[in-house]
Amino acid sequence: MTTHALGGRHPGARRWARASLDDVRRMEADLADRLVTPWWYHPGLGLVEALLISSMAFPKSLSAPAMVVDLVGLGLLVSAYKRLTGLGMSNQYFALAREWSVALLVVILLAIVVVLRVDQALVIAVTAGVVFVSTVVLGRRADSAMRYRLRHGTRTR
Repeated sequence: MTTHALGGRHPGARRWARASLDDVRRMEADLADRLVTPWWYHPGLGLVEALLISSMAFPKSLSAPAMVVDLVGLGLLVSAYKRLTGLGMSNQYFALAREWSVALLVVILLAIVVVLRVDQALVIAVTAGVVFVSTVVLGRRADSAMRYRLRHGTRTR
């Protein structure tokens, strides 16, 4: 192809470009259909994150085993998701649902600060509960936003 063809001066260049973009949009819509998260994924992730938050207040003898349970649980969730959808986790998915993902990250970071500053079992339990609920709610919203953006071609920066 010449520079003129790439610039759209070739008679078939615009049709070829339009057809290519239509193919990409179809593939993104198909991907959105495959990225349906199972109902149990976000509650499972919420439990893992709540355990992580609460384990920061555990005695040293229990915090290490709790971290192992966290890592194993996270690994099982990610591998199950990959097995069901055929897709792994990606930063590109994060970019498609950036605002919801950032909101969840802020909740988790605030929870870490609360647990490190407050040494009261009830406060830590409530904080872990907030992390669990936030993970379920914000995780599902992130999934919906990601699928919507894939299906409707909404781009992010």
